[in-house]
Amino acid sequence: MSDQTPIRIVIVGGGAGGISAATRARRLGEHASIIVLEKGSEINSANRSGSDARGEAVKNEESSASQSAAVLETRFNIDVRLRNELLQIFPSQHEVELRDLDKNTTSILAYDKLILSQEAQRFRPQIKGIDQPHVFTLQTIADHQAVKSYILQHGCQSVAIIGGGRIGLAAAETFRLLGLRVSIVEAAPQVFAPFDRDLAEVLHAELRRNQVDLHLSAQVRKVEASAVLLEDQPSVPADVVLVAADGRPDCDIPKKAGLAVGKQGLSVNVFMQTSQPEIYALGEMAETENRISHQPQRLTSGGPASRQGRLAANHIFGRATPYPGNLGTVVCKVFDFTASVTGLSTQALRDFGYSPLWVTVHPPDMTLRVAFEPGSGKLLGGQAVGRQGIDQRIDVLSLALHAEMTIFDLEHAELGYAPPYSSAKDPVNLAGFVGSNMLRGDLKIIHPEDLHPARNEFQVVDVRSPAEFLAGHLHSAENIPIDALRKRASKLNKHRAVLVYSSAGYRGYLAYRILHQLGFSALNLDGGFKVVTEGGFKGLQTIYDH
Repeated sequence: MSDQTPIRIVIVGGGAGGISAATRARRLGEHASIIVLEKGSEINSANRSGSDARGEAVKNEESSASQSAAVLETRFNIDVRLRNELLQIFPSQHEVELRDLDKNTTSILAYDKLILSQEAQRFRPQIKGIDQPHVFTLQTIADHQAVKSYILQHGCQSVAIIGGGRIGLAAAETFRLLGLRVSIVEAAPQVFAPFDRDLAEVLHAELRRNQVDLHLSAQVRKVEASAVLLEDQPSVPADVVLVAADGRPDCDIPKKAGLAVGKQGLSVNVFMQTSQPEIYALGEMAETENRISHQPQRLTSGGPASRQGRLAANHIFGRATPYPGNLGTVVCKVFDFTASVTGLSTQALRDFGYSPLWVTVHPPDMTLRVAFEPGSGKLLGGQAVGRQGIDQRIDVLSLALHAEMTIFDLEHAELGYAPPYSSAKDPVNLAGFVGSNMLRGDLKIIHPEDLHPARNEFQVVDVRSPAEFLAGHLHSAENIPIDALRKRASKLNKHRAVLVYSSAGYRGYLAYRILHQLGFSALNLDGGFKVVTEGGFKGLQTIYDH
């Protein structure tokens, strides 16, 4: 477009993706006409989606983006039109029909390029009683303000949260800190679905430690005035009910306009173009490829949406930059713990047809699990949970996945070291050491989930101290402390495999190396006894039996 005929860009949605696209477009095209249409009464100045802000909204209402529209208009010369709703798209005419919600009038707006970046719509499951006035969805900052106001006005004492994902976990902490009795009702057998089940057990323990009632594998039958009724479980007290589920993209208007719709959102190419090349879709409106599963995925966080907005603007101005796909990197705060994941969990990898290897390490204050391909060692995913340092390690692993690095590369990752922040062997390095040892044949491991308490297939040797052993141990285990193993190894049967374990895995690895070099067929328990006790493997352990 020449300066005499400036390009007309219309952006629907004032969240992270839309604002990123608008500001990038202005930096690339000073003379472009850029209009942002937002159905709500404000845009998101923090440049993050509502799903990212939900957990803090009640505690920090003053972070509201009330001045953002003015900043965009004055600093970026962007025409921001609040309280304007998209009604129809006419691709052949390059026009959209709008409704001004304040004036209740409709109008037609022409565009050369259209960017769809609306946030997902509220989702309420089909449950009897779900439409009562004490039931709220958590979608926006305004939703949180409405919930808090209702609680204060009605003197609510209990809250039931339907959904144990990021939104529900953040809400549980928020309302527990307000002094309410909090219950989480989750249909799955665990909270935080991106995690492996045993790592999610760590979050279950932290929630219970903070007096949050968990109802897992629970189906809601009915919502009543002061309770949520479950199928085959006790009722849950609930003066207020929160539906804490990710929203669903509203693809009806684009679909009526002929745009291709996938399973989770609008279908787009690597430049964020829909099936109509002049129309782009971002964030919660679009499905893009997961780089590990190679399946379409819709993301609900502001980070990817912001990057997608930038790429759409690049493409509009002739700077084609392909979107590389998603890794699904997520971080979530659960009281004093942080949970984070990048790539896919081991269970998800198996669901998608992989046969992954993985290792679990326990540096101070965290548990870190890394999954990788047999043979090549190509990284497939990372999970971490603990009190500190979680987000940094997952960020490192996310970048390693992005660069298609291997478990061998983690051995040599040079990360910042100082005693206040890390040990000389960073957790990422530790995972690299253990995984590389496996692939080089220096270590064989077995995971707790592959042990069967009814079988007597191993000689089980606990190499911890006698005091640790007495506090709890695996069934049929014999206690041979690591420092005595060389002297007492002759008492073990060389014709029978030996399973060794320690608290976190390191002493078990030393024991494995000793026994292996003495001619035994040995295995080390991945993650040690800590994974057994924290991961819900109750059937494998004998606790306090002395």
